[in-house]
Amino acid sequence: MNEPKEHRITIKIAGVEPFKLPVPEDEESFYRLVIGRINSNVDRLSYGVNADSRAVALAKVTLYYATMLYRQTNLINSQSELLEDFEKRIDRLLEGTD
Repeated sequence: MNEPKEHRITIKIAGVEPFKLPVPEDEESFYRLVIGRINSNVDRLSYGVNADSRAVALAKVTLYYATMLYRQTNLINSQSELLEDFEKRIDRLLEGTD
């Protein structure tokens, strides 16, 4: 079985010290997309009249993404529970129809 190839990419986010991160070769472009979006949002919050410091901007972006992730996770878990309940009801309805 072939092991997926990994690349060590240099991560540069919000002006903090760059670091290397091993990522699967087939996910590198996705990581770069996410990094680009994070940096774009940090840049947007760090410029202008009401600009935040880079650290505060990064904290706000982190909170935003974490909130989205947890909302999505809660929604998926809730839908999974509804689907399980639905399947149990169908099973009860089908009992004895063999």
